Amino acid sequence: MSKSAQERAFFAENGSKFEPLLIKTLCEPLLPYIPASVHPNTITLITHGMAWITAILALVSSHLPPFQQAMALIGAGIGMFLSMLGDCIDGLHARRTNQCSKLGELLDHWLDAMVVPLATIGMSAALQMAPWAMVAINVSVAMIYSAQLVLYHHTGRFIAPEPATGVEGQLGISLGYVAMAGFFYYVDRHQPWLDLAFAALAAAATFVQLKCTFFYYPKLGRNIVEHVWFVLPCLALGAAYLLGILELHFFVFSVVFTSFRVCGTYVLRTIVRERYNGFDGIIFAFVALIFAVHYGLRPAPIGSLSIENLIAATACLYAVSRNFWDFSRHYRTLNPTAA
Repeated sequence: MSKSAQERAFFAENGSKFEPLLIKTLCEPLLPYIPASVHPNTITLITHGMAWITAILALVSSHLPPFQQAMALIGAGIGMFLSMLGDCIDGLHARRTNQCSKLGELLDHWLDAMVVPLATIGMSAALQMAPWAMVAINVSVAMIYSAQLVLYHHTGRFIAPEPATGVEGQLGISLGYVAMAGFFYYVDRHQPWLDLAFAALAAAATFVQLKCTFFYYPKLGRNIVEHVWFVLPCLALGAAYLLGILELHFFVFSVVFTSFRVCGTYVLRTIVRERYNGFDGIIFAFVALIFAVHYGLRPAPIGSLSIENLIAATACLYAVSRNFWDFSRHYRTLNPTAA
C-alpha cells in the first residue's frame, strides 16, 4: 500500500518501540528481493486475501479432528504472519520505488476496515469462546478502528492506541495460533477449567480493547456522536446473536461488512476531502428489519437459512456494493493517471 504524508506521521505518533524493530529486522531485508515492477497495490490485495484465508482457517478449525485442527491453526498462524509482513512491505516498497498514491492510501485503510475485525473473529472462534465473549471481543475491536478513523477524518492524524500497534497485534495473534495448535492437539477443549480460563481471557481482551477505544474519546470531543452511529448497529447485531436471532457466522460477518461500510467510507471521504458523519440509515434499516421480522412475522426458513440470516447477508451485500459504487465514483480522483 502506498503511504501518504499523513500515514507516515502515524509511525511517528504511535509511540511503539517494538514495531520499528520488527520492520527493520523482518520487513526491510525483504525489499531488495521485490522487483520494482510489482505494484505496491498488488501486495496490498494479496495481503488482504491472506487475511481472509487466515480467518476462514481459524473459523473451521474447531470443527476438525485434532490433527487437521492443528494444521489449520498453524496455517492461520502463518497466514497472519504473512499478513503482518505484507502490511509493512507494501508501504515500504511504495516509497522505495516512488509509487505512492492516493489509491494506495485508500486501499490500505479501506481494506483494514475488514481486516481489523477479521483478526479477532478468527482467534475468538478458534478458541470456541462463549457467545457473550464473541460479541464483546469482536464489537470492541471494531470500535477501536471506528474511533481512530473519526479522528483521522477530522484532524488528518492517524494515531495508534496503546498498548499495541497493529503490527505488534498481528505478530501476537500469529504466535497465538501456533501455540493453540499444539495445545489443542494434546488437550481436549471441552473442559470446564478451559471455559473459565477463556472467559477470563475474553474479559481481559475486551477490557484492553475498550481502553484503546476510550483513548480516542477525549480527542474526539463532540465528534464522538459519529462513532456512536457505528457502535449502535454493531451492538444490535450482537444482541441479535445472543438472542438466537442470528447465527454466529452471520453475526460476525455482519460486523465485518458494517465496519467496511462505515469505517471504509471514512477513509474514502477523508482522502477525497468530502464530509462524512458516519451515519448509514440503510444499515440501521436492515438491523431494524431483522428484529421486526423475527418478533413480528416469524416466517418459516428457506431450507436451512432463516429469513433473519438472509437479511443479514443482504445487508453485507449492500455494504460491499455501496462501497464499490462510491469507489468507482472517485476512482479518477484517487488514480489521476488512469486513462
